[in-house]
Amino acid sequence: MASSKAPESPLVTAARELTEQLARFEAQSEDLSRLTINSDKALQRARQGLEACAGHEGALSRALRAFAEAMQGVQATQQRCVEVTATTAGRIAARQAERAELQSRLATLGESARQVSAPVAELAERGVESASLIGSLQEVERRLDGVIAEAAALWELSRAGDWADLERDTQGMRDQLQALRNRVLLMRRKLADSAPS
Repeated sequence: MASSKAPESPLVTAARELTEQLARFEAQSEDLSRLTINSDKALQRARQGLEACAGHEGALSRALRAFAEAMQGVQATQQRCVEVTATTAGRIAARQAERAELQSRLATLGESARQVSAPVAELAERGVESASLIGSLQEVERRLDGVIAEAAALWELSRAGDWADLERDTQGMRDQLQALRNRVLLMRRKLADSAPS
């Protein structure tokens, strides 16, 4: 089974190498400082210890450079994240403003729909036998056409903006308004048919 462990970051690798090199240098320098130099053999060991310390110092310098480069990589990643976040924040704010505008228009549309549907209910209660109602129905139909046109425009904007919930709500309102318009047309036809010629 393959391991799903994420690869180690360059910063962690560099930090570990730096820590290891520093520990080796520290141990070698401490060993060297404790050395008693009282013979040719001890002097030889001391020279070898100095060479080893020089080697550790060089390795530590390389590890420090690698760590500094890894830190620069972290800073570059941080900067990129800051820029992406700022761009995304701007996009979120724009989408929020767009949605607020559409919701405001939808609320206004709902109010317009209520205002235009109220007379239809009144006319239905009074009955459709009076020819004097034809003018009122024509006015309601004219206003309904305007509200339906606004609902269509709002539906298109919701669809273009990829606001599925607003698109659905607006479509539902369009359907209700269209059904109301059909009802008004039917009432007008009944009145026209029953009007004396």
